[in-house]
Parts: sequence; C-alpha cells; structure tokens
Amino acid sequence: MDALLESLARSLPEVIVCLGLLLVVVLDAAGGSARRAIPSLSILTLLLALGAAFRDGGAPVATWSGMLAADPLSTLLRSLVLLGALLVLLAFDLGRSRELKGLGLGEFHALVLAVTFACLLLAGANDLVMVYLALEMVSIPSYVLVAYLKRDPRSNEAALKYLLFGAASSGAMLYGLSFVYGLAGTTSIPGVSAALAGGLPAASTFGLWLSALLVFAGFGFKVAAVPFHFWCPDAYEGAPTPVAAFLSVVPKTAGFAVMLRFCYEALSLQRGGPLALVEIVDWPQVLMWISVATMTLGNVAALTQTNMKRLLAYSSIAHAGYVMMGVVAMSEDGGRGVLVYLFTYVLMNLGAFGVVAAIHGADGTFDLRDYAGLHRRQPLLALAMAVFLLSLMGLPPFVGFFGKFYVFAAVIAHGPEYYWYAAVGAVNAAVAAYYYFRVMRAMVVDVEAAETPAMAVGGREALALAALAAFNLLPTLAWGRVDEWTRAAMVLLPR
Repeated sequence: MDALLESLARSLPEVIVCLGLLLVVVLDAAGGSARRAIPSLSILTLLLALGAAFRDGGAPVATWSGMLAADPLSTLLRSLVLLGALLVLLAFDLGRSRELKGLGLGEFHALVLAVTFACLLLAGANDLVMVYLALEMVSIPSYVLVAYLKRDPRSNEAALKYLLFGAASSGAMLYGLSFVYGLAGTTSIPGVSAALAGGLPAASTFGLWLSALLVFAGFGFKVAAVPFHFWCPDAYEGAPTPVAAFLSVVPKTAGFAVMLRFCYEALSLQRGGPLALVEIVDWPQVLMWISVATMTLGNVAALTQTNMKRLLAYSSIAHAGYVMMGVVAMSEDGGRGVLVYLFTYVLMNLGAFGVVAAIHGADGTFDLRDYAGLHRRQPLLALAMAVFLLSLMGLPPFVGFFGKFYVFAAVIAHGPEYYWYAAVGAVNAAVAAYYYFRVMRAMVVDVEAAETPAMAVGGREALALAALAAFNLLPTLAWGRVDEWTRAAMVLLPR
C-alpha cells in the first residue's frame, strides 16, 4: 500500500492530466454550454500538472513496480512536455482557426491531452514494456489528430502515411525489444545495463547489434530521423497548423527523452562517474551517421520549399539531427545539450508555427510567396517571425544559440576524431541559415504582386506571439538558472 501511495504521489502530473482528460470527455458528451468550459479546463489541467512536475523534488526512485522512473531527468522532461502542450493551447486561437472551423473542439482537446499523457509516461519509462506501450499510446491519438480535417484529402493522405510508417517502425522496434529481452533476461532498463555489463557470448554480439538498430527505428520514427522521416512533411502539411506545431515539439521531446534514457542507461555503464560503452555494441557510431543524414537531408530538402508548413517540417527534421549530437556525445555535457536544445526548440518552433497560423487565419495562405510585404501589412508578425527564425538559426543572443552551443561543445570535447562531425553540423547550420533568411527576405525585401490591405491579427494571437518572442530572448538574461536546472537534471536512477 505504501508503494502504491508513493507511486501515485510521484506520478501526480500524469494523474492530473488523466483526470482532466476524463472531464473533457464528459463535458463534450454533455454538450450545450458545458462545452464552452473545455478550453479553459484543458489549460487549467496542464497548468496544474506543470506545477506538480516542478514540485517533484524527491529522491530518484523507480515507481509502479519499476515501470516508471521518478528522477530529476524525468522531472525536467515531463515539464518540457507539459510546457509544449500548454503553449500550443495558449498560442493558437482554435476558435478562430480557418482549418478547424465547424469541427468539434472537444474531441481536439481530448486528443491533445491523451497524447500529452502518453508523452509523460514515455518521458519516465524505465521498462521496455512501458517504452513500447507509451510509444503506441502517443502514436494512435496522433494519427487521429493528423486526420482531423476529415473532409480534406490531404489530411487523410497524411494520416494514412503517418499510420503506415508508424506501424512499420513500431513492429520493428517491438521485434528489437524482444531481442533485448532474450539477451538480457529482463525488461527493466537498468537491468538490461547490468546484464550487458556482465558480458555476452560472442555469438550474441550480432543479435545485440540487430536489436539496437531495430529499437532505434522506433525512436527514429518518433523524432522524425532519417530514414523514418518520410511521414513528417506530408503530416505537417495535411494536419491543422496547431496539430503540426504540437507534433513538432511534444512527441519529439518525449521521443528524445526515451532515446536518452535507453542509450544512457541500457546501453551504457557508469564507471566511477563517466559513462562508458557496454563494449558490445558501438551505438554512438550508428546514431552519428543517422544524425549526419538527418540534418543534411532536412536542410537540403528545405531549400526549395515554398509551403511554410513543409519548410518547417524539413527544418524540424534537421533539428532532430542536431539534438542527436548530444546523444552521440555520450557524456553528461551531451545529455545537458539535449535538454537545453529541447527547451529552446519548444520556444522557437512553436513561435514560428504561431506566425504561420496567424497569417493563414488572416489571408488563408501557407505559400511563402504570399509573405511578400509582410513588414508593411503586419509589422508585429514580421518582427516576431524574424526573432523565431534567427533563434532557429542559432544566432546569439537568442535562446537557439545555446542549444547548438551545448551540443557542439559536447561533441568537440570528445577530441579530434569527432571534429569532422562538428564540422558537418556547422556546415548544415550555414545551409539552414539560407532558407531561414529566404523567409525574412520575402517578408521584408520582396514586393507584393498587387497592393494588399493591412493584415488583421487577433489580440490573443498578438499577445501570445509577443510573449513567445520575448521568451526567445529573456532566458539569456538569466541563463545561469537554466544551466543549473539542466545540470541538476542529469541524475539518473541509482544503479
């Protein structure tokens, strides 16, 4: 009984989100005036859950019979998941959305909370069974969200592609997890590390390599890494813009959370403090080449895009490659780099999608060519978009600079054999700057084909974008606190 109560207490954010989800479903079923309370209830649920996540400062412990980890790392990652979901509901005025007009928003809020709940489980997953179940719980409501525009053929096509890729990668990952269980004799992530530390027969080496590759397939799908990225541009283009923004940060954060824990716990050892490979499978080399392919393909493909949602989709793929640099570094600094990058990515990417949604709400376009003269028609949107794009480039003093600085520094700290990897990342960052500047050129330099009136933006959207733009600058004034937060978070369960 004591263990159950402790598990409930350490899983308070998940409990709050689950109860909020049930209340949203009840209010939506009640209909009438009760439905008007759903947006406020969803926001309140996420606020309470975020507050509970911040207050969870107990000692690292495994809860729910070892299925979930309650440690500083899971606390920070759960906070990022909740922050991303909360900012989506605050920044996007769903009631005024052209895309969601006439569709039931009760189901939309319920699905967002369902995905958020699953991402919280994924962020703290401490067992291979929980990893798989949480990944599936994230994926299934996400398929429905992508297909939310049920009368739009592009939305249905995008959801079908998303489903097919998800099913293939999920099956591959489950097969890989079964191999890991067969080799280690346990599904516990710390138990897998202990089993591998004891050594395996030479005949089992190939099996571990194969299982690692198959497991990375599931992680790669969730974070849109090459070669499991094909669903991403179509899903972002076909889904409602708030859904694309949500998928770009919340499930991606959870995906990197489980990748970080699996690589830094199951496939690594702690010898006197520093991490070391299990000496059976050199997984950083595998992820390094995936990272290089991901950032390169994402940036090169983004160069020719004129649809803003597809451009940001390829940008999202490229940023997944940068975040993986922190995982490949296999050090405490690398882990902190992943956490910092995810924190900054939530702020800058949601802001960019917010501007795209505001422009579509006013003009009904996602075409970059229609952004010509935006600085004259709506200076606030042009200024906010410039801030978000400069942050995505990684230029100081914007928060995006710190994300790139941490992961690049962690890679370079490994020594000369990793310098080429950092150089590839730097070249890709320069390529990315080209298409980000292309968007700014369209807003400021390009001339409209015909005189167009000023663009109207809702007060809520303007306030949200102004706040997000400020948050791309303000953390730099107190970066010591952020650094302290991420440093304290790199504490895993005791082994």
